[in-house]
Amino acid sequence: MTRIITLEGTFNTRDIGGILNKEGKCICYNRMIRSDALNKITIQDVEYLKHLGLKTIVDFRGKQEVIKAPDIKIEGVKEINLSPNAEVANLASGNIVDDQQKIDALIKISSTQEGRLQLKARSDEMSEQMRELVNSSYANKQYTSFINLLTDENNLPLLHHCKGGKDRTGFATIITLFILDVSLEKVKEEYMLTKECMASRNEKRMNEYRQYTNDPFVLEYLSGLMQTKEVYFDAAIDEMIKLAGSIPNYLEKYLDVTLEKKEKIKQIFLSK
Repeated sequence: MTRIITLEGTFNTRDIGGILNKEGKCICYNRMIRSDALNKITIQDVEYLKHLGLKTIVDFRGKQEVIKAPDIKIEGVKEINLSPNAEVANLASGNIVDDQQKIDALIKISSTQEGRLQLKARSDEMSEQMRELVNSSYANKQYTSFINLLTDENNLPLLHHCKGGKDRTGFATIITLFILDVSLEKVKEEYMLTKECMASRNEKRMNEYRQYTNDPFVLEYLSGLMQTKEVYFDAAIDEMIKLAGSIPNYLEKYLDVTLEKKEKIKQIFLSK
């Protein structure tokens, strides 16, 4: 069974089912789905998600992102917004409507030597964004609320998404897999699968950006924000260990993953 879910209106949707944890237990399908935004899903997509029995949608986008591109409603599905206030991820996932304003600002920065150096220095912004998802007390509260949803089978199947389904959504998947005792190697492998899922979408976005500018500094910066890179994943893990000494300690101290919650989630998500 493939983990990739092909919908007409999304480009990065997949089930976390099928992954084996360190004990050799398999994550059940149709418990949790990760995705990009649902603002372009079709009638057929809605019917497919209804057929899955989807009960909860968690949207990690910020208020303005939601206003600009609200999700298509699915009857009977509970919607919850848990934005971690990730500004860089928001910028990375912009759309054609606000491209001109965004690129005009970047061209202005790139017009001076100092500005070009600034853009180069900012090329690692997404790594810093991932660190903020780990260490921000506000983000911690949002992801703790997300984890709490996973302890109640009545909330499942659950689909979680941001705009592109890469960073804010990726982090939610990372912590879920760690709770389920999936190895670091396999968690990273799952994170990097987004690179494959988003390849054609990213090329399309870069072609759209090229309609506005051929400035290499601006295009390189924008491309970097959209990429799925190992260094982004590594930054999140490094920050967890820096804060708490280990990943399990981080989950417990910063995301309130008690032994009781962990066992409950494992009971719900793992094959018997």
